[in-house]
Amino acid sequence: MKMFCIVFLLLTPGVCEDDDDDVKYISKRNSVDGCIDWSVDLKEYHVLAGEPVRVKCALFYSYIRTNYSAAANTKLRLIWYKNKGDAEEPIIFSGHRLSKEDDSLWFRSAELEDNGFYTCVLRNSTYCMKVSMSVTIEASDEGKCFSSKMRYMEKAEITHGKMMSCPDIEDYLAPYKQPQMNWYKECEQIEWRKSIVANSTHVWIPEVEEGDGGNYTCELQYGSRLVRRTLLLKVTALQTTHPPRVLFPPEKQDTVTEVIAGMPLSLDCKAFFGYSGENKQPIVYWMKGEKFVEELAGHIKESEVRILKEHLGEREVQLSLIFDAVEEADLDNYTCYVENHIGRRSGSVFLRKKYMYRLELAGGLGIILLLLGVLTAFYKCYNLEIVLCYRRHFGSDETEDDNKEYDAYLYYTKVDFNSLCRMNDDEETLALEILPDVLENQYGYKLFIPDRDLIPSSTYVEDLARSVDQSRRLILVLTPDFVAKRGWSVFLIETRLHSMLVTGEIKVIMIECVDLKNVINYQEVELLKQTIKALSVIKWKGPKSNKPTSKFWKQMLYEMPAKQKEILSKDQVALATEIPDYNQLVPVGGSHASTGAQMRHFCHSYDFQLQPQSSILLPLLSSSSNMRFSTLGPGRCHDYCNIPMTLLNGEVSQTSTRGKKLDLNFSSTRLSTRELRSDIW
Repeated sequence: MKMFCIVFLLLTPGVCEDDDDDVKYISKRNSVDGCIDWSVDLKEYHVLAGEPVRVKCALFYSYIRTNYSAAANTKLRLIWYKNKGDAEEPIIFSGHRLSKEDDSLWFRSAELEDNGFYTCVLRNSTYCMKVSMSVTIEASDEGKCFSSKMRYMEKAEITHGKMMSCPDIEDYLAPYKQPQMNWYKECEQIEWRKSIVANSTHVWIPEVEEGDGGNYTCELQYGSRLVRRTLLLKVTALQTTHPPRVLFPPEKQDTVTEVIAGMPLSLDCKAFFGYSGENKQPIVYWMKGEKFVEELAGHIKESEVRILKEHLGEREVQLSLIFDAVEEADLDNYTCYVENHIGRRSGSVFLRKKYMYRLELAGGLGIILLLLGVLTAFYKCYNLEIVLCYRRHFGSDETEDDNKEYDAYLYYTKVDFNSLCRMNDDEETLALEILPDVLENQYGYKLFIPDRDLIPSSTYVEDLARSVDQSRRLILVLTPDFVAKRGWSVFLIETRLHSMLVTGEIKVIMIECVDLKNVINYQEVELLKQTIKALSVIKWKGPKSNKPTSKFWKQMLYEMPAKQKEILSKDQVALATEIPDYNQLVPVGGSHASTGAQMRHFCHSYDFQLQPQSSILLPLLSSSSNMRFSTLGPGRCHDYCNIPMTLLNGEVSQTSTRGKKLDLNFSSTRLSTRELRSDIW
């Protein structure tokens, strides 16, 4: 009885189907006589797992001139099958996840096992026609809202406009109702730039930029499910209107390459292809005269086309012509051709036999190269000595006719009450004693030192600026105290001094002592270096740099102005000696008899003439009207203890000077307290 029902179903399908839902039958494709099989339709369905999809029978849209309603009125019946290999199995609809609606097969939630081919058969007892549709279900990439295997490709030329619409969503739109759709780029909601319009149906980019390329996902709410479509936008260069360009060998230029017979050779042809709107391989090939490489001898062949660079669809490619061993017959002209749909260009190379150089010439060239290497290494090791020797014997005098009074302005400290009477460390000894003594007494430079040569007055800053203007160099000695107290600040505050630094009117020599990075305000030193245009930094590495043969003094002489050696008087000859080794000086507090001839301190002694009434103002001073103070005390400490800070800094309290007069004689110069202002440091 069951066999009879199966045969009957083959002849009149549908008669027994409703009577027994458990009846299934499998028919071989083309096994039914007279059934027209259109194979697989071109339209493919792609959907993410968990999303709905509607598979429409392609017979009503591409193969017959009728619709589903008309076919149903003529007693034609639509049956759905799922293909398994060469077999077709009827689909039993559950109504929950899979259902049949008119001419369509609806998956409410597609799953990975739904992948495959689905066949719709339209038939009656005398008529049969069928076609298959491909359905692909993919899972989203990890961490993404799309599958890289299911993207719609879009191209846009840079600077041109581009409109992107959400594709294949017609089956999920309600009639006469605006869809609620969101757009994402790389699965994230972004803030579009003002010129881009992103609404519920499309994204409009009026002027495409390179950064606009990427994945755009439109998301539509369909019932309780989401429908997503992802478009991959590829930004390209403007479509070219020119043939490709040969980079090498150069076009319209004779290129000769010398070769050695019997040696291998590779001729490289490089070409640039603009974006042509096609994904075809670049067309590039070699020819010898009128012959292609395939027609030449077997020891000559072409390599594969290699893409060297690619950007926005534009490519730089290379094709090599390879000779296993060059023969005499190969000495000829070879041409590389490149072409696209617009035109063709070429570049040629002529192979010429190379004659070997004589051994003597090769040896001489080797000796010359070796000598140049030795001289270069010697110069790198002794460049300072070489330059100083040249300046000493052949150099010109930099100080002639420049209207400058001083060779250098030495600036390093401000007198501070907290630093008075404390023992000098190595850095202070360098700044206060060694540096001025050697530069002035040993090398004959004329220095301007503010604490020695500039008298505190109401125009102190202006005098300082004029003194810097009259100097050929500015030496800043970065001792720890100088860095901590921001001793350079006056050069940044005073307009003229700041202008000289930033414009390079004066060359600055910055002597940087060791272990300064842990000193407060050191980061301002790095900013100061960037401000100064003409700057040389010399590292002082402690007492070992005091040696006459140290690199420190060579760098100092190199940076100081070049001067011709002057003829010394007899007295100067008697005093001039070699640079003393300051590392051998007697320790602080020792006898100075043995070192007094070697090292002279630069500071002067000052005479102070005090009026009788000044004892009220300065109770710390002695009552004597004439007092003399030396800047170098018995312990080699600057003996400023008995001088009020206000006098050294050019300041007198307003409440203490009202109606009273204090006369000071600094190196035979008299100043009144009315000339001292409280705003001078």
